[in-house]
Amino acid sequence: MKREWLLLLGSVVLTVAVALGVVRLVAPELLGVRVPIDRQVVQLDKALPPFYDGVFDADDRAEPKGDSNMVNDPLTGHRRRTLVPENSLPDDERNAPFDLLGFRNRHVPVAADVVTIGDSQTVGVNATLDGNWPSALQAQLGPRAPEVYNISVGGWGAVQYLYMFQKALRFRPRVVVVAFYTGNDPADALHMAYDFAPWKDLRVLEKKPKLAPNRWPPVAEDLWPVTFPDGLRTVFTAATRLTSNDRDFPGTGEAYRIMLESARRMDRAAAEAGVGLVVTVIPTKELVFGPKVGRAGFEAPADYVKLVRDEGANVRELVKGLSALEHATYVNVAGALQQAALQGAPIYPESDNGHPMPAGYAVIGAALAPAVGAFLPDPVRPGPMLVPNPDDPGQVQVYLLRYGGVWRFESESAYVKSGWKMDVKGMPVHSGRDLAHLPFLGMITRPDPEHFGPEPPTP
Repeated sequence: MKREWLLLLGSVVLTVAVALGVVRLVAPELLGVRVPIDRQVVQLDKALPPFYDGVFDADDRAEPKGDSNMVNDPLTGHRRRTLVPENSLPDDERNAPFDLLGFRNRHVPVAADVVTIGDSQTVGVNATLDGNWPSALQAQLGPRAPEVYNISVGGWGAVQYLYMFQKALRFRPRVVVVAFYTGNDPADALHMAYDFAPWKDLRVLEKKPKLAPNRWPPVAEDLWPVTFPDGLRTVFTAATRLTSNDRDFPGTGEAYRIMLESARRMDRAAAEAGVGLVVTVIPTKELVFGPKVGRAGFEAPADYVKLVRDEGANVRELVKGLSALEHATYVNVAGALQQAALQGAPIYPESDNGHPMPAGYAVIGAALAPAVGAFLPDPVRPGPMLVPNPDDPGQVQVYLLRYGGVWRFESESAYVKSGWKMDVKGMPVHSGRDLAHLPFLGMITRPDPEHFGPEPPTP
């Protein structure tokens, strides 16, 4: 009898333990376990919401809870709240504004010449909006005055980039820039592909492979403060970055494979859309400082040595795949960052924060500018031009760029009698897309040599 009671008790204990394990796995919040928003899984609701209720979602106006300005999403895992004004967030969240789509821009353009896609490294943590790398890129391309629109959210990875790439095409960009980050993109990519049903086509394994244990946030023993001979100081957190890079775990290789496969799909989509694609890999702070640590002769902790070795190998393999893409252009920003670090530039903060400072973002923007600029046309010059009729591409209309905008001659007579020669062969041809950022100021319905002739009036 005693043996039977012991067997019964053991069976009950085992059943309860298994049940609690399932609850912890499926609904950990029921046990009081807090799950970061970027690790929560939200199911897709097939109900079609009204358009304006979706755009102006009431939940976005609710008082932020938990992860501050983050909101759950069934396809991206999480996103930013929308319509958050600049200078409206607490000190640890000063990366506003967030526009109508929840991205860090001051407005949503109807067309964008350049669309940038990435995570918090592209959002620009540690910098004002004007100090992140998309803004630095725009400044580098100044004479061409491109419209740069930034689509990025902290905690996103390759799968979200792939999803948002199709959305980016709606802005009719000349080129899309996708910035992978090796610090957490691999883990995020594996999570999205294997935990979210909409992305199951990215899987090649039956079961989700394991990554190195998650050691975020870093604890005291994971911090390595360093002061270099040139006076530059910072703190490394190598252990936390091994989660995405430790090559001893099978999940690492699968995670990087998903990143490359996402890039391949974006490459094909860009080619089909006739849009340029520039890809880059932003490394961890630890890998950026690898050469500088080596020159200083420091005896680095084992985690740091392993991270630099494993991440370096992962990046080389990923870059080999990115460089082989048929249509995309790969840009090496890691080398530019490493060179800046060797020269003593303050590109990262003195704390354990792994995001660059404005000087670091400027390095990234400058490295990307030549490749991005190659896809941008020269600015539209003042004077007359031909624009194909959108209703009948075989017909052209005569426009005039003057007074800060474009005008259209209603007739050939209004054009010729204003003093212009009908030299169609020597006239530049532009599409309506070329004029997307210029205001349309009106029709020229009658001859007006004084205002719309070859010699504009002196202001």
